[in-house]
Amino acid sequence: METNFTLLILFSILPIINKYLFWFYVIQLKEYRLDRFREYISTLQGKKAILNFWAYIEIPVFIIVLGYYLNPLLENTIYSVVVSLLFLETIFVISKIVKKHLFFPKITSRFLLTFFIFIFVEIVLFSLCKNIFLFILINLVLPFLFIFLSVFISLPLVNKIKKKKLLEAKLRSKITTNPIKIGITGSYGKSSVKEYLSQILEQNHKVLKTPKNINTELGISDLIIKKLKNKFDYFVVEMGAYKIGEIETLGDIVNHKYGFLTAIGNQHLALFGGIKNTIKAKSEIAKKVLENKGILYINWDDKNIRKASFNKKLNIVKYGIKDNCDAKSDIIEVKKMITKFDFYYKGSKTTFKTNLIGTHNIINITGILAFCFDIGLDKDELKSILLNIKMPENTLCIEKHKDIIFIDDTYNLSEGGLYAGLEALSYFKDVNRKILVLDDILELGKKSGKIHFDIGKKIGKNKLVDKVFYVGINNKDDFIKGLVAGGFKVSNIIGDLDWVKSGDIILFEGRKSGIQLNKILGKK
Repeated sequence: METNFTLLILFSILPIINKYLFWFYVIQLKEYRLDRFREYISTLQGKKAILNFWAYIEIPVFIIVLGYYLNPLLENTIYSVVVSLLFLETIFVISKIVKKHLFFPKITSRFLLTFFIFIFVEIVLFSLCKNIFLFILINLVLPFLFIFLSVFISLPLVNKIKKKKLLEAKLRSKITTNPIKIGITGSYGKSSVKEYLSQILEQNHKVLKTPKNINTELGISDLIIKKLKNKFDYFVVEMGAYKIGEIETLGDIVNHKYGFLTAIGNQHLALFGGIKNTIKAKSEIAKKVLENKGILYINWDDKNIRKASFNKKLNIVKYGIKDNCDAKSDIIEVKKMITKFDFYYKGSKTTFKTNLIGTHNIINITGILAFCFDIGLDKDELKSILLNIKMPENTLCIEKHKDIIFIDDTYNLSEGGLYAGLEALSYFKDVNRKILVLDDILELGKKSGKIHFDIGKKIGKNKLVDKVFYVGINNKDDFIKGLVAGGFKVSNIIGDLDWVKSGDIILFEGRKSGIQLNKILGKK
């Protein structure tokens, strides 16, 4: 009996650690937000994560264990079954470790503290528990219970720390008066605008910008407290939000004079509760601009931004490539991956060339150029910078490997961002086949199925690609139905990239598509 129980504990350790690592990874990915975590577990992907292969085995075994109470003679058999199951699960986890497929959260003090406490408590409970029925119950339920508790219990403490940190950051930003502060928000395009603008300003000025993935209240507050000083000339801040009020809070913290509103789309629709709320939330960037008597630059080509209402006293510059813009660009030609365009602003015309391709990039650059003209940057210097500007990491980055062209757009996925990627793909003419590797667009709520169907239909109808490999889980059926409805051949829907060959070009859209990209490039 003692030997059996020792084996039970021994073979439970790795499976339990694997469960905790995965769920902490998910919680971190969802920024410890209950609204984002709730949205995740409501999706097919989230449900499969809970009721995975091992859960479907463990639950029946738990029921079988009840037989032990009905017939004690089955004790040894039941122990053997459970030990064998846990042994197989341990081998499975070891194989994931060897293949480096284990999900691993970022190492933070919050994660380490809760992780080791939970693992210790589970092992202690296992060692004290001499009942196989309770053992299986603990193994099934406790990891999920602890993960939820880690969010709920820590919430009051986290909110207290957060409130204190936000106040400290707000005061620091107010007394640090030298840097000109620029806030950038939008459903998509904000990271690109932040990076392009920062690269231009860094040529002759000291610039502090928010790092990759830092666009929330706590992340920005940490940056302000640790790094914002009067030695900087500019502070460029990317601002993210999931509900009404969050951009306004960020504005109070950053105290920006200038603002950019890049686009408003259906990203995080489930969390905002509808496009009207998204428009209202993103428009909050205007409040602090008005208070500081600055300028708000808005993408007037975006239909949802045109629906936003702004204070009449607010100084607004409308930018884009369509008519009725204050700052407007006309694309003249795209040749050898160089875009030539005319920029019109305040009665003057300037011709620029840039190594950026795609309408979305020229729209972004148009808003940035309007800002640069307003602060008096040299036109000739701007011409030189735009020819050698760098794309943000994992954002339409082009790489060639064994005569195959890869477009890496795996950083973030939205409907608008996907169409921007497909447009970039269209500029490549002398290629063999155009292939799209696509992940799910997340947090779209009840409209998720329809949006994916419509995207699929548009891709199929307009013959935007030759082959499609859908790597997402939640909306695969909806997307494929849309493809077929748009006239896309089922035979061109593929399940792997083993057959790609010289001359092909592949567009990778979304985080999971990055796994396929790394496989081809031999990256871990």
